[in-house]
Amino acid sequence: MFNQTFKLTTLAIATSLLAACGGGGGGGSSEAPFAPKTISGTAVDFYVAGADVDFTNPACQEAYPDLKTDENGKFTFNTTENCQETGFIITGGIDTVTQLPFAGELKVKPINYQASSTNEIVATPLTTLQAELPAAEFQDVLSKLGFSLNEDVTTFDPIAEGSNNQQAAVFVLQQILTQLEDSGLTMAQAVKAIQTAAATTPLLTNFGVNTTAVTLIFNTAAQSASDEVKTALQENQAKAEAVTDIINTALTSTGNTKLEDYLTNNPGVIADIQDEIASASYSGLNVANKNIQEIINSQNDARLSVDKNAIDSLAQVKFILNKATTDTDSIKLGFQATAAIGQNGQPETLTAYISQVNVSFDNNIATSKITIPAGAVIEIETTLANAPKGSFEVAQNTEFTGDSISLSDLANKFTVLRQPYTNYKNLITSSNFVNADVSVFVAPTVYPISAALGLNLGSFAIPNKPATAFSGVTTTGYFTIQ
Repeated sequence: MFNQTFKLTTLAIATSLLAACGGGGGGGSSEAPFAPKTISGTAVDFYVAGADVDFTNPACQEAYPDLKTDENGKFTFNTTENCQETGFIITGGIDTVTQLPFAGELKVKPINYQASSTNEIVATPLTTLQAELPAAEFQDVLSKLGFSLNEDVTTFDPIAEGSNNQQAAVFVLQQILTQLEDSGLTMAQAVKAIQTAAATTPLLTNFGVNTTAVTLIFNTAAQSASDEVKTALQENQAKAEAVTDIINTALTSTGNTKLEDYLTNNPGVIADIQDEIASASYSGLNVANKNIQEIINSQNDARLSVDKNAIDSLAQVKFILNKATTDTDSIKLGFQATAAIGQNGQPETLTAYISQVNVSFDNNIATSKITIPAGAVIEIETTLANAPKGSFEVAQNTEFTGDSISLSDLANKFTVLRQPYTNYKNLITSSNFVNADVSVFVAPTVYPISAALGLNLGSFAIPNKPATAFSGVTTTGYFTIQ
């Protein structure tokens, strides 16, 4: 009996040791291999298209260095063994409703997404407050601002799930944060001003956004600011208050319509918001030497006529402001041209991308100087056989005369573009009949394209060139070349 008991005990110990070591069949581990998890994200002011998504975890940033939101403000990434927990900072892009360049930043606190029960993350002004404040203080501020939410703000999409009043308050809150920072405050100081003001006056009420709360936030921020910052705060306070009034007026007209949809369908209201926030806007955008309304009205069966001798003007864009200013705007440009030779000809395409075009204004509404700076990247693709394609980096600042820029101008300045453009041009001019569709994509950094022009946002990208992807205001002109 003793021997039998000893043998059984020994066997049990040995079995336990083998299990602890991963089994005895080859020394492998019983631990399940890492399985990546797909995380879907959304950037909300209203939705922010073409924004840069940066990670606070360096391993994530290294894995996804060029992550951007799409035309609907969405992005995705997969967790890795080194990229499981991270926060986010989202900047740039264009607000899909107001069509204003997004000048602020959205933050999300670090979260372990591999262990999280959700596969979604929503970056909003609310998550920015959460990232800046201790947990207990944030919950207090959230309640006092007027947001009574049952769910975690990191998964709350106010556009898809919120009421119209909540949508409005989130949008105004982002304007407040942006304007406070633009006045010279740090993010921490801006959040502190909001926190202090919220202690006595809610931003979100049953009747919309409380303008008194907006005023109080700026007055609170001014109490400890320098004279220079106080002056900027006064100017930006007026902008925030005016936008709040416009949004509140819109709320009274929405009925059963979502605020986002109401604003999208009322470009005049959007133009009013743009006028209050931006010091100027592009009220004129000429393409192919045609005014924008001619381009909008052109159709596949109602084409604009262009003489062969004027072909260089096809892929050309000209910027005109609604107010005289002395400033420089940085713009991303994309051109897509498709030409069908003859009545049933094979379409041939030419696509070009310019990562940065600096448009300068000298106390005027018209462009005084256009510069492609050193370091800007130009990409070109074409379906034409034997035509060079690819990318290159501009070696030095390159200036263009006149108040417009076109593919022809680029080809004249940069020899690498000359042959593909010349081949494309010769293909068109050699035929007696050509239908050409030319799309232009424009993404400004400082001044918006006026919503009054009636243009939409679109997504530009050269296939297999992710760095070229951006969202911009776009239009397509339909031409017959004879």
